[in-house]
Order: sequence, then structure tokens, then C-alpha cells
Amino acid sequence: MKALLTQAALVLGLAAGAPLAHAARLVIWMVGDDKTPQVMQPAVAAFRAAHPDVAVEVRDVPWADAMTKYSAALASRRGPDLVTGSTSYAIALGAKGALVDLNQAAPDLARQLEQHANPGALRAIRRPDGRLYGAPFDMHVQLQYYRSDLATGAPADWEGFITAARTLRAQGHGFAQQWGNTSWLGFYPYLRQAGGTVYDARCQRAVIDSPQAVRALTYYARLYRELQAPTDGWPDADGGLESGAYGLMQSGTWLLSRMDMVHKGLVGKWAAAPLPVGPTGKRTAVLGGTVLAITRFSPNRALALDFMRTVYQPEVTRRMAEAALAYGGMWLPSGRQDQIASLPLPNREALLTQLADAEGPPPCPAWMRQDYIVTRAVQRVVLAGGDPQAELSRAAAVMNRALAALEAQP
Repeated sequence: MKALLTQAALVLGLAAGAPLAHAARLVIWMVGDDKTPQVMQPAVAAFRAAHPDVAVEVRDVPWADAMTKYSAALASRRGPDLVTGSTSYAIALGAKGALVDLNQAAPDLARQLEQHANPGALRAIRRPDGRLYGAPFDMHVQLQYYRSDLATGAPADWEGFITAARTLRAQGHGFAQQWGNTSWLGFYPYLRQAGGTVYDARCQRAVIDSPQAVRALTYYARLYRELQAPTDGWPDADGGLESGAYGLMQSGTWLLSRMDMVHKGLVGKWAAAPLPVGPTGKRTAVLGGTVLAITRFSPNRALALDFMRTVYQPEVTRRMAEAALAYGGMWLPSGRQDQIASLPLPNREALLTQLADAEGPPPCPAWMRQDYIVTRAVQRVVLAGGDPQAELSRAAAVMNRALAALEAQP
């Protein structure tokens, strides 16, 4: 009931001051909790200043319900005008004809995104044929976090990381990976750092069993076999950093805004750094986040495009990021990465360095149906001692059979 009242108050608040009879109404669904719509308030205010006769309704959609609700809206051709969702949602829903291609509908906005969006975020949602079913909205990326009172700095490369983690472990301070632990997501940075990919450039064949991928998984397994990193899905790595159980950890950028607030014992005793450099000389991190897209069945497509243009105005984007920080959240604008430099964030230079080398999930329609296959291969190696080459070859064979069957469909 509290959430419903909060949502109702927000909807009324966003439409406050509008005439009783509106010329149109925009409905926006945002994945997240009941605080998530607060991020959009600066954009709504700026949009309504230019369109005072248009009502704007922003609703939160829990992640667990999002794909079901979006698919139902697609089937009925009724629902929101704009949605946010994961990068994979944009690829999957776009392939079903549910979303507007911005290259066709708004080439001016597409050009702006080319100039100001995070390159990795843009690559993650652009199909191999060039279609762009949405705009990068927000992002998170992996960083190293370490106890600055226990170590003089962060490890610089793969072998340096093993050495530093062994030294800390000998002193009673272990290592933990939090975001994506023992899954495809945790493995993905090492895959890219070694020069590997999941699919070929046209998304027609899985190449997850390449020599580069085998090298990456062999190294990834060492974090658990040699360093005894915890294997549960979401270890309390930041709590362990505070207690000293861990001296080094990897997690997402959301901790930058909340570490001192949640872990008072860590104030002045922690720092963040980009990930270590891999064999290719790159420190690629996995880039998570959401996209903002327009539904093809929206009766207000022109207004929805104007709303998107408003979101990506630099001063509006900056106010949105500041609104998230005001309630203790983190919203890093992936569509206007240039605005991050002005945000009052600790370890901001480490963040900017890592964002310059980050990649989202594969921009392939099959990925949402096949990511579990890679996770299974990773876990057979990490948890059961399997051979990296054998497990990745098995995964690639399963994925390629499914791709071939999909290609054969009329």
C-alpha cells in the first residue's frame, strides 16, 4: 500500500500544474524499485516546461516482472510510450518489432549518442545490421576495491593481481568477487581482456571455445582454486572489506556512492581502481545498465521522441544524476558520459578510466537464451574442476546447434 501511495503521489506530482484536460499523456515504465522514478523527475520537469499540456506518468516496474509485463504489452499493443530495460531487452524486444529504431525515427538523436554516449554501452545495443532500438540510459561497471591501509595500491595486471591477493591472504585478508560471481558475467571481463568474444561479428556463430577464451577461463579458475575466493552468488564482499576478511574485492560502481554511508568503519580506509590489465593490454570491464526505448505501438511517438531529446540535454542529464545521489543512489548517464566528470564522486578518475574500456553483453538476439550455457561451462570449471577447453567446446557446440536451428526456421 505504501508503494502504491508513493507511486500515486509521484504521478500526481509529475502532472501537477497541468490543466485538467490534457492534450496527451506520456506513460513511462522504468525498471527498478519505487525510488527509481525520482531519477526521471528533472527530465519530466524540463519536458513539461516546453509541453505544459502534456501529462507524464512514470511507473516503476520490478526487475522480476519486467520482461513479462513488456511482452504482454507487446502482445496487446497497449501499454507505455517509453520503457527502460536491460541492454538485452532492447535487442530482444527490438527483434520482435516492439521498439522504434532511432536511426530511422530520430537520426539527430542517434548522431548525438554517437558523440556523447559511452562507446561500450552503444555497441551493446546496436544490432549487427546497425539498427538502434533505444538509447543508453544508465550504466554500472566493475572496479577493484581495496583496503588502502593494507595495500599501497591496486594490482596492475593479471599476474600482479594473483601476487597481491596471495600476499593479502597470507596476512589474513582474502579476495572476493561480488557482481557476477562464478557466472558468465564474472568471467566476461577476463574473456575480453584476453581478446576473446562470445559470438562472431555477425552473431551467427559462437566462438566461446577460442584459445583466448580458454586462456581467460583458465585464469579465472585460479581466483577460486589458488585464492580460495568465495563461490556463493553474492558474497558480502563490501562487508568483508570493512571487517578485514577481504583486502581486495571486485564489484560494481554503485558502491562509490554508498561505501562510506553503509560501512562507517571503512571511512578513509578504502580506494577504488580500474581492473587489472589482461594479456591484450586492455582492462575491459563488463558494462551493465539500462536503455531508454520507445514502443512501436505508442500513439504519441513524436512526443516520446521529444521527451528522449530532453533526457539527453546535458543540464537535464546532470540534474538526473544529482537527483539519484540526493537519495543515496547512483545513476551514471551512459547516453551523456561527458556529464560524469562534474559529479561529486569519490575515486572519480578510476571510474572514468574504467568507463573508457568497458563492454556490455553481446548485442546478439540469441544471448538472452544462451547466457546460462556459458555460466554452466564456467561453473563446471570453477566449482567442479572441469577442463576449460572441454567445457567451452561443449558450450560452443550447444550454442551453435541452437543458432543453426534458428537460422533454418522459415
